[in-house]
Amino acid sequence: MNLTCKINENNLMEYGSLTKYSFSKNYKRKVSVSKILAKYKTEKEFIVYQDIRKGLYFKGEPDIVHIKEQNQLREAQVFVEIKNTSENDRWIGLTEEQFNTIKRSAGDKEIYMIYASLRSETIHNNPKTTDLTGMFLKEIEDKNKSEIFQKFASLNAECKIEFIISSKDLSQFSFPFERGMNMYETNLFEEKKRSSFYPKDGVRKDVLKIDEYKDFEDTMRLTIEVNLYPEKEEISIFKVKGSFKLIQKKKKTYIECLSDVYLENDIFGFFNLKSGKFYSFNLATVGRDPKLKRNNIFIAKNRVYQLVETGKIRKPERVVEEIVRNI
Repeated sequence: MNLTCKINENNLMEYGSLTKYSFSKNYKRKVSVSKILAKYKTEKEFIVYQDIRKGLYFKGEPDIVHIKEQNQLREAQVFVEIKNTSENDRWIGLTEEQFNTIKRSAGDKEIYMIYASLRSETIHNNPKTTDLTGMFLKEIEDKNKSEIFQKFASLNAECKIEFIISSKDLSQFSFPFERGMNMYETNLFEEKKRSSFYPKDGVRKDVLKIDEYKDFEDTMRLTIEVNLYPEKEEISIFKVKGSFKLIQKKKKTYIECLSDVYLENDIFGFFNLKSGKFYSFNLATVGRDPKLKRNNIFIAKNRVYQLVETGKIRKPERVVEEIVRNI
């Protein structure tokens, strides 16, 4: 059974009355996830929380609050938080404050954070045409009176559960990014052209030094730039295996792979670099203001998929089965 749910003109009204809240992506995502769960346990109806009073999130309310079963309404016995994840996300997780609030609210209940994406087909590759509010209004617009919403795509959204993180997973695999620390790029190695380092007349003048390592298999601390390291040592310590050259410029470190090179970091996950290729080490900060304002508990999104692939975090299909059984 798959972990997707389509939202289209045929099931528009299944998502509740057309209120301001029902137009939101957040609400559509929650209802779609509840429908995916219902595929696994058809005799249960999963009822999501709709109240959007200010500050509610920090009160630790679950996103699935009630279960309707055999015409009886009862409280959910599992704490489910439904969160958005998109293609460009680098990190997943919570602030420390949010996580503590959820744990207090859940009490003895198991906690699961379901990360789900919403995707739609655009018109002329314009993402604005898939605004959910616009697509919904297009379906109910009286074209005899107005065509203002006809520029939007026909309603075609698909919700997919990407992965599910339990509170135990978050505690085990996350890294504490404390207030004042930087947020970093997670795509750390970007392939570069050979001519960037070896022009026709030799090595570029801005290359400060080149160190060669043959059949290396040990840990290594990689620099952001000359003598500049991240706030915590764990961020830049890598297990490295292979033969390669480290090429140091003033503002960047590069790797020339003399063989396939494997690198692994406890925060960013593992990377496989190909023999004969050049890569930049892109441990750059993210955003205009990368300084964190709160204490955070994050896992690199790339690493989440790796943890699922290696069995350290369970596949979402198995976790869904557990949720619908115990909720």
